[in-house]
Amino acid sequence: MKLIKLLLGFVVVLVLGQAGFSSLDLRNVQFDPAIVGAGDEVDIVVEYSSSGFEGSKYIGDSDYTFGVKLLSDDDLTRKYVEVLDTFGDDLKGSVLDGILYNKVFKVKVKPDAPKGSYEFKLVGSWYKNGIATGADISEKIIMDVKREGIILDVSNILTTPTQVRPGDKFVEVNTNFENVGFKTAKSVKIELFIDSEFIDASYSNNNRVWIGKLAQDETKTVSFNLNLDDYTPYGIYDLVYKISYLDEDDNSYSKEISVPFFVKPRGFLEIESVTGSGLAGESSRLEIVVKNTGSQSAEAVDVRVLVEGSQPFEFDVRNSYVGELEAGESGKAIFNFDILSKADVKEHDFKLVIRSKGDSDEGDENIYTYSRNAKFDVVGVATNKFVWVGSAGLVLLLVVLVFRGRKK
Repeated sequence: MKLIKLLLGFVVVLVLGQAGFSSLDLRNVQFDPAIVGAGDEVDIVVEYSSSGFEGSKYIGDSDYTFGVKLLSDDDLTRKYVEVLDTFGDDLKGSVLDGILYNKVFKVKVKPDAPKGSYEFKLVGSWYKNGIATGADISEKIIMDVKREGIILDVSNILTTPTQVRPGDKFVEVNTNFENVGFKTAKSVKIELFIDSEFIDASYSNNNRVWIGKLAQDETKTVSFNLNLDDYTPYGIYDLVYKISYLDEDDNSYSKEISVPFFVKPRGFLEIESVTGSGLAGESSRLEIVVKNTGSQSAEAVDVRVLVEGSQPFEFDVRNSYVGELEAGESGKAIFNFDILSKADVKEHDFKLVIRSKGDSDEGDENIYTYSRNAKFDVVGVATNKFVWVGSAGLVLLLVVLVFRGRKK
């Protein structure tokens, strides 16, 4: 008997549970426009009803209403689709159990949304005086985005010179921007950023350009100018383009595109040491050690001394050829010259111009020029040789005269 009672109790619970079950029946879904593209504002028209015992017992009771709402159901949809009207608009009166009704929801697909399937859920609940009476019930809705909207991308990038190296100034970067979507972008602004302390814009505000409209399949070229510091490490840098634009409904968007920017290696010449000092009125020698601190060979290295007309030095030859210096190698330039007697006893500055050719084995045919300085000390004044010769002659003459006087 106890077992029979338990079984009867289980059946009663099961029947009551099923009788209390309420469901949301989604009968039909339509999209306007029928073919959805990125950037579209879409009407989602749904036909639905609420069925089950729980719903049927509320019919005729004005305190009870059945309400539905549309929610994004995955990360892709939440990122690229905005539900403009969560609760929608009724197209046919109030909702009653077992009767079909239509509701329209408006959603906005962002212009940069990729093609694919976007998921929503239609959530229904019974409310008593605006308060939910039970658990939510839901149905899934899938909307396919079949056409991409505004898609701005970099189609090509060219630099002048084609091979960019440390120390290059006013490097022209020509970048083609293309709209590969099917909707027009308005008020397009391009900003260029480089995360490097060695590279910056050649002119003030040169990293910002407005190009206006960019229609479907249209391409526009934007030019920027960059300066590279002499000590820029060679390698790959990221040119980051920040693109800001409006769609046809004046909604604003922005995206970033990174493009690799290759800085090739080169030789780089520095003064490693300067040796030389002398006396005013004498000849002297200046030795300059030049070092290639770059990462490629420097060919045909030549050092020239620039002497101003007011400087008290006379050079027979002002150029000294050093030759090729491999990366990390040093070479010596030697200059012989006369220090005029009027030279002040002090440290003097020489201006140097160092020229070299790039590493031809690496395709670098550039001629590089470096402005450098060298110090030379005039440490004293040489004794006047004519005074010594004259004095010696006078002494000799006096000796001769004294000797003759004694003989007489």
